[in-house]
Amino acid sequence: MRIEHFDLVLDRNLDTPYVGGDIVKGEITIHATRPVKVAGLHVRLFGLAETGWYNKNTDVVFESRETVLDEPIDLTVEIFEHCNPEYELHDGLHKISFETHLPLDVVSSVEREGFGSVRYTCSAILHLPEDGGSEFISEKTFKVWSLLNLDAPYLRESTSVTEEEELHGCCGSSKGMLMATMQVAEIGLLPGETTRLTLTLENRTKPKRWRKRDSNKECVLVSLCQQIDFVARNRYESHLSDRRSITIAVETHGTCKAAPGKGPQTKVIDFTIPSDLPPTSIQAISTDVLDKANGLVTCSYFFKLDLEHFDVVVPVILGSRKTPGPID
Repeated sequence: MRIEHFDLVLDRNLDTPYVGGDIVKGEITIHATRPVKVAGLHVRLFGLAETGWYNKNTDVVFESRETVLDEPIDLTVEIFEHCNPEYELHDGLHKISFETHLPLDVVSSVEREGFGSVRYTCSAILHLPEDGGSEFISEKTFKVWSLLNLDAPYLRESTSVTEEEELHGCCGSSKGMLMATMQVAEIGLLPGETTRLTLTLENRTKPKRWRKRDSNKECVLVSLCQQIDFVARNRYESHLSDRRSITIAVETHGTCKAAPGKGPQTKVIDFTIPSDLPPTSIQAISTDVLDKANGLVTCSYFFKLDLEHFDVVVPVILGSRKTPGPID
């Protein structure tokens, strides 16, 4: 075989995602054992969103596919610089570099078995005209995060939600009120940064005459939750669609419950956002109905204070760019 080695290497591995607008750099290595005629060299960056499942209730299969990136790069001129006048690649080792900008509107990589995915690949194809035409192909998978800048003034503001509930005894008589407020220091958060949560809890129920020894040490959980929504269309009737959602707690902290009759109790938690989370999808925060309908896979986040009788949920936005410190 005249081509002994053909490989593609990107400048980032799967643990380091590209962000919309970033430059993707790569290098193609070719080792020819003897001169071989070539017809061209091409690189293709390709992204595909896929969703699909079987709905047992309706006995219908839903599935959708959408191309989210298709960027060709023609390196034929570059490889011809390694050839003789007859377009034969010289024997030996050849390295050809390339780079291209990702579009600003790319969507984030996602992978959830049984629901859907957004996957990106970079393929290098060496075309050989001999023997009726043949190809050498090398393909690498890469990860992409969408571009979401958090420097808009409203994303630097704090946000809070208050919930309350009246508790009743077995005969319907009121036992008192439970109140809870959760405040997040900023709406827009960056993976890896630490934000401050302020919890104000008040238990207006009457204290029991007897109490378990460890009752003051009972905990409530505060979690950062990720919700991924999937949309798929009927295989035969495209106007029919189905939706599925997955919600997981990506990070959880614990704090003590409010003691009855002690008035409002404030607790502060320094909460670190995991560094490997994709940004909130534009479709999840857009007010445009068309934007909300177009995304096959969308990602959103919220903080959840999990209390015994009710929950407090505060939506937040995770981004990919943020200027350090306050902004004017």
